Amino acid sequence: MTGVSTLGQALRQIDNINRQKTQFSELSVQMATGKKTGSFAGLKSTALTSLRAREGVESIDTYLNNILKADIRINLMLKTIEETQAQNSNLAELLVDFPRQGPHQEGDDVIYDDPATPEIETTIVGKTSSTVDNDLQAIQDQSDSLYTFMLDLLNTQDGDRYVFAGSDGRTQPITNSGTLDAAVSTLITEWKNGTITTDEFIDDIRGRDALSGNPNALSDTVIGYSSSLSSGNTGDVFVRVDDTKELKYTALANEDPFRNIIVALSVLKNENLPPILDVYEDGVYPGIPDAQGAPGVDKSEMTDNFYQLVNELTQMVVESIDDVDQIRFRLETTRAQMNESQEKQVVKKNLLQTTIADVEDVDVNEVAVKLQAVSTQLETSYQVTAITSQLSLINFL
Repeated sequence: MTGVSTLGQALRQIDNINRQKTQFSELSVQMATGKKTGSFAGLKSTALTSLRAREGVESIDTYLNNILKADIRINLMLKTIEETQAQNSNLAELLVDFPRQGPHQEGDDVIYDDPATPEIETTIVGKTSSTVDNDLQAIQDQSDSLYTFMLDLLNTQDGDRYVFAGSDGRTQPITNSGTLDAAVSTLITEWKNGTITTDEFIDDIRGRDALSGNPNALSDTVIGYSSSLSSGNTGDVFVRVDDTKELKYTALANEDPFRNIIVALSVLKNENLPPILDVYEDGVYPGIPDAQGAPGVDKSEMTDNFYQLVNELTQMVVESIDDVDQIRFRLETTRAQMNESQEKQVVKKNLLQTTIADVEDVDVNEVAVKLQAVSTQLETSYQVTAITSQLSLINFL
């Protein structure tokens, strides 16, 4: 005899529908997210592989971020070096082309005839004006403009960090405190009045260590460098590019090329540098000059001393423009190593992301087929349930 539906059959049908609904829900989530599961627990035995791969990706992202930040700062440094070379090359051209003859000074010659000698002498001992000519004025104007420009360049920042300050990146590496101008003015005065010779003056502006036997040397503190740079206590700057490798990309504002340019500009722009010849506005000599020129008793000695100093300053500028290339090469070498490390890290990251995808991701095409099949099964189950629920003993008979 055929039996009518029982409670057991109904329960089995309900259970079957629930399983199909669960499967449909899981497949729907997979279709929407592209992932096998929404939790690591759902990955079961492959969860550890996924976790380790993700940790590897996070670590690599940290290194790639480090490289990106360092690359930005290196680019800022390289641009500063390019500007340093470009702008100071213009000054170097002015200095190289500057005529090394004549006093470059307006006014009439002041001539002295020594009464102690029977011969009539025409020794030029000065000028009646301290006004300089266009050639010398152009050098002073350019130097004055470049001095401020160079300070701004050496104080270049990436965010709140000064890129030429070494490890002490939150401290401005150089300030225009006025101490350098004051020191240079004093040296020029001592040079002009004969307290120091031209050679000693050059030693003072070339030297930077007052403890090495030259008390007048222009130390980093006098120039205006920060205490950490002046003391040599600032550390190097490194970028961590992988688990075992750090690369140094330090460039300091007080390195010789930068320092020497700053000092040369300070001397060249100083208002006390001219005149070249002593000035006697009334044209009467001997007497106390109204403005003192370079050391010497006559035009020949004064111009010789002045041009010796200008030649030295020219050499400082030209050498510094060339020497700053050493800093550029150092930074470019580090950047090349960074790029190599970056490429390796990207390859490793891609491999780890492939591992993650293999463990976590689903084939959406396969999921779509399964989802359609389950949807059909679920619809059929509902239809069967509906038909079964309409059966009765009367309908059966």
